Amino acid sequence: MIPMSKEYGYSPFTSRVKSCDVSFSKGCLHYEGEPQKEDDDDIAGLALLPCINDEEWGQAKGHFIFTMETWPMPNRLELRYMTLGNGRCYEIDTPLDAERAGELWDAQQEKFPQDSFQDYVVGTGPYGFIAIWLRGESKSILLHSFLAEESALNEWEDRYYGWMKEKNYSLPVSREEMEDIMRQYSYRYVTLEEHWDTKKFKWVEYADEDPYYDELYVDSVEDIRKDGTYNYVIGDESQLDYHEAGMPERITVRWHAGRDEFLAHFWLIEYLFSKAFKDFFNAHPGKRVDILLRIDSREQVYVMAFRAEGEKEYTVLPWYFFKLIVFKDGVEHFKSRNYDLEKGQWSWMWRK
Repeated sequence: MIPMSKEYGYSPFTSRVKSCDVSFSKGCLHYEGEPQKEDDDDIAGLALLPCINDEEWGQAKGHFIFTMETWPMPNRLELRYMTLGNGRCYEIDTPLDAERAGELWDAQQEKFPQDSFQDYVVGTGPYGFIAIWLRGESKSILLHSFLAEESALNEWEDRYYGWMKEKNYSLPVSREEMEDIMRQYSYRYVTLEEHWDTKKFKWVEYADEDPYYDELYVDSVEDIRKDGTYNYVIGDESQLDYHEAGMPERITVRWHAGRDEFLAHFWLIEYLFSKAFKDFFNAHPGKRVDILLRIDSREQVYVMAFRAEGEKEYTVLPWYFFKLIVFKDGVEHFKSRNYDLEKGQWSWMWRK
């Protein structure tokens, strides 16, 4: 058990859905320890200030000025905010699992010290959707997800909204879309030790004497997800085990074949992949799902499919459900017919 008083060097940031402007009336992360001010005898905490940049959901941007101070993990969130797109106010005062946050933080630090967590991010979304992430440069996980209660505007909030509504703010997503963004699924990535047989016109297992097979090794599968999380820690095999996560938006596979290093970037077409993904889960209630990635760099054949846990049959996705580009030793090796992204957009380095 981790002591509640153990301190961590994290930065308490805020996040919002892109183009969804919010105004804070109150925002504080409380923790066990010494109060920040002498007159706050019963409060020890960090103030949350609103995100000021038009960032993606889960990204860490705000007013906070980074310091080298450390604090215990928060054990309570107190928050009241208004979405300017519809003038609705939401409020929540809820306990947080400080012990679990510390365990996850320590586990990442121990296993991947170069890819440790850095930020404690609180997301304020429309319709009262609130998310909390542990975030690092290479990995982000969803720690909590809440739905705040709608509250009547007080006098100051009503006056403020009267000033701001002239700017014609809007809500970028519907309630159903927010539910879709935050929905969690149980799945894993599976890379099969098979290759495309051009004579038999099907996937077959590598022959034991095939020298290519002896030198073939998948390093990792990385992704970005709709719920604001991502994992692109090289060598992290947790993606290959069943795990709860949001729907993937982009997937990268790293593998070696002899001395050659390959990277395949799958940019999933949202309106096509999203429907197929949800439909497959709905058709197999209570079952976990395998996302099969069949890769043959020699014949330049790349296939993605879904398979329910414990079943042999699988559903192959049409090639146009994603845009694909493959690099071999840093040089473009293959791209799909529908790949039309500008040069450089394959990189994960868009994250701040």
